[in-house]
Amino acid sequence: MEKKPEEKKAKEEIEQVTAIKKYCEHVLDKFKPVIKSVWLLTSSEFSKTKDMTAVIIFDDIEIVDHLTRKKLDVCAHEAAHKVKKEHGISIHTSYYNLSEYWDLIRHGSPVTFQEIRDGIPVYDPSGFFVPLKKLLSQGRIPGTKESMRALIGKAPLRIKRIRHEFMLNVLEKIYTAVVDSGQAPLIMAGFSPPAQKMVASTLNDVFVKKKKLEPEYVRYVDEIVRTWKDYEHGKIKTISGDMLDRMLEHAGRFIRRMEDLMEEIEREKVKRD
Repeated sequence: MEKKPEEKKAKEEIEQVTAIKKYCEHVLDKFKPVIKSVWLLTSSEFSKTKDMTAVIIFDDIEIVDHLTRKKLDVCAHEAAHKVKKEHGISIHTSYYNLSEYWDLIRHGSPVTFQEIRDGIPVYDPSGFFVPLKKLLSQGRIPGTKESMRALIGKAPLRIKRIRHEFMLNVLEKIYTAVVDSGQAPLIMAGFSPPAQKMVASTLNDVFVKKKKLEPEYVRYVDEIVRTWKDYEHGKIKTISGDMLDRMLEHAGRFIRRMEDLMEEIEREKVKRD
């Protein structure tokens, strides 16, 4: 009976882990002090080819001479031969010096990024490979396709932020213009300037109740102050173009009426004097 695809895949993964474990044990037994990291590359055709690649990074802060590399090459070949004999899996070895590998990353080598992208760490005691893989997946290494995706992925959020900040700025200016205009006639009439949220009610008490100001202007300032505060605190998420036009129209009418009101207050003062 033929095995299910998931069972076959699980069996292949166990084979790979067992093979690379034996390979690493053999190599690290003699050369652990000079090896920075080892990771595994497998092909999507593994089930057919039974091929894997082990990437070994030398820590060239330590002195790794030609003879040492030659001995390691022989040792890796012996380990690969043993794995091939016991498991039928071929392991090919690639070598890099640590400084050389960093240089490949710095120059944006596509092959190097593909190795990091596909590699499975099997020996990484100093945390060299895993952070690289994480930085790559997060799009934080310039020049990679992940970084391009990260850049384009931020664009919609930036546009949204621009719209929000633009609207916040416009509403704040309308709000400030209306509040300042509402406080001006109150000050001229001899009252202390009220807090922004109290401008509407104070105008109502001082002028509307005495028939010196029409109630609609109090509604204008109250609407604009409430809309600004609700948008600032996130209670309102969007402001339509029609709503903004209405606020601008009401703000303009309110400011003109406050100018007229100040002239009326001035004339009353002249008469009293």
